[in-house]
Amino acid sequence: MSSVCLLHVPRLVVSFRSVPRRVVRDSRTTRALSSSSSSNSNTNRYTSEDNRVKGKLLVLGGTGFLGQTVCKRAIVEGYDVTSLSRRGLPPVTASDKTVSASSSASSSIMNTASSIKIDYRQGDARQKEAIEAILNEGGYVGVIHTIGLLFDETSGMGSYNRFVSGSGSLPDADSTYDTITRLTAFHAIDAASEYAARVALPTPLPFVFTSAAEAGWPDVTGGNLIENKLAPDFLKRYLRAKRQVEAKLLDPSTALLRPIIPRPSLIYSMDRPTSFPPVGAFFIGNALGLPFVDRPVTVQALASAMVRAIGRPEVRGILRYPQIDQLNE
Repeated sequence: MSSVCLLHVPRLVVSFRSVPRRVVRDSRTTRALSSSSSSNSNTNRYTSEDNRVKGKLLVLGGTGFLGQTVCKRAIVEGYDVTSLSRRGLPPVTASDKTVSASSSASSSIMNTASSIKIDYRQGDARQKEAIEAILNEGGYVGVIHTIGLLFDETSGMGSYNRFVSGSGSLPDADSTYDTITRLTAFHAIDAASEYAARVALPTPLPFVFTSAAEAGWPDVTGGNLIENKLAPDFLKRYLRAKRQVEAKLLDPSTALLRPIIPRPSLIYSMDRPTSFPPVGAFFIGNALGLPFVDRPVTVQALASAMVRAIGRPEVRGILRYPQIDQLNE
């Protein structure tokens, strides 16, 4: 199934507080900006046309595989970024250690890394107050939800998240699709709606929710058959949680928000070759015209599309891979 490598989320193994705790800022997470951001024009954190910050973005799950990339992309696009996750700081990778120990890195790259700061907060989005406390600080122009997990504790395969999650996450006893996907997103939607009403924004507040291509199976030929007859129970529950969030976000009662719902298939990165076999299979399936197989997307392309959609008022609703491609043009 294309969800096997779909979402990469924060490690779920630390203790939390209701109010998010600010943690030490760490410039190493901005080291690996995408290749498109390595030009001189993008080494300045203020990249908007008038050379001013575009505003603040709250990224929920900003220390996960997708979340980290979203944070980096948002900085390049000219936003200030606050990340809320249960981990707090992103994990240190082998490549981080290599770069830290290297003395040959160019001064421009090092200057970029040292000048870009992401405001990392440690907190639990399953508690609405954690999200509210950050939004109440003001200045936010968008919210991006990247929290999720493939195998919850009730699937009996929770330990496999270490291998399929880009951040090596492990669920705790309370990590279910309902609590991690639905509940955190519902809290975020409610908190964002209340924030938008309080600050009286002139236009709806952009809210990006990372869904899944398979959430659209009922709308494509053969999709219902695949889901009803072939999909394992854990995947059905996974998709149920995604669809519940989509429905809430698209409901007229959330009119103060502009819903942006990317539905990626497999999310991959060229520096993670272990994902290539399933990614290749899905490229082939999509090329053959199988309506229930969407083409995989790189984590960089998905993150870029999510951030750029924030600044484009005409972008709303469901985004499949063609729309993700368009936002990267």
